[in-house]
Amino acid sequence: MQPEFEAIIASDLPEAEKLARAYQLIIEQHMEHTRREIELFKAMGDKEALVKEQIKLGVMEYTLGVLTHCYWRVTGRKVTDD
Repeated sequence: MQPEFEAIIASDLPEAEKLARAYQLIIEQHMEHTRREIELFKAMGDKEALVKEQIKLGVMEYTLGVLTHCYWRVTGRKVTDD
């Protein structure tokens, strides 16, 4: 895996914190990749692929929102990188 991911797993954070941060890291990386794909499909004029990527991005944004909301409700804190 990536060094950032491994650093989270190796940290002395509580297990729930590790899980939340690792999930957040992975989803944010996928979201960034999808944003680049969206720009590519816009430039290419590929509307069908563009819509698929926009839907994918929307789903990832929603799942990240669910994670952050649930984490806040359980811990009373935001998921952070600190």
